[in-house]
Amino acid sequence: MGLNQGGSSNRTYLSISDGKIAKRVEEGVPGAIKGTSKDGSRTWYETRFSSVSGKITDVFKRDSDKGYGSQLCIVLNDNGEEFQVQMPWSSRYSSGFFVCMPNIDPSKVISLSPWMKEIDGTKKTMLYLKQGGQDNVDWAWTRDNPGEMPEMKQIKVKGQVVWDDTDRQEFFEKYLNDTFLPKLKQADSVDKPSESKSEPEGSEDDLPF
Repeated sequence: MGLNQGGSSNRTYLSISDGKIAKRVEEGVPGAIKGTSKDGSRTWYETRFSSVSGKITDVFKRDSDKGYGSQLCIVLNDNGEEFQVQMPWSSRYSSGFFVCMPNIDPSKVISLSPWMKEIDGTKKTMLYLKQGGQDNVDWAWTRDNPGEMPEMKQIKVKGQVVWDDTDRQEFFEKYLNDTFLPKLKQADSVDKPSESKSEPEGSEDDLPF
């Protein structure tokens, strides 16, 4: 569980880079990859992992004060180690989490596995969630069966026609706050007493966006 190359005490902050879980490290760390911002003004080093796992303890929206936009933050606990995974709030990575929310069991360990593939010069991305072995958590809302999930709209911005997901993101945020987080808190309140008393034992075609 946790990162597949180990972890650290306290909270470890992670992001997603090129379809991998990324952890910032110092230059010279074995296996570190150099990253560069789009404008070339910043560089850093990171190690990358295929997934991160643990029990979800918190999920929240964070607005950056450095111009990075809003981020979805998912906090996982793996045997006392905390990992905070951060990704753009309006992205296919975050949508991969949002569409699974009704089917997530907060009492169980979950694995977050990002995916990226370049097709005809365009990067396709997704975040897959797994619980109970290797089975992916099913999407509750899909393109073919959207339920109450709003459709995206085409709008014109500076003469360019773009897809606007404002209504959809508001729908996800409301579900997160009104339904998922209360379910998460309930699971946490049930889990804590049992942990203190018990003894330890030895296809992309259907994407909705």
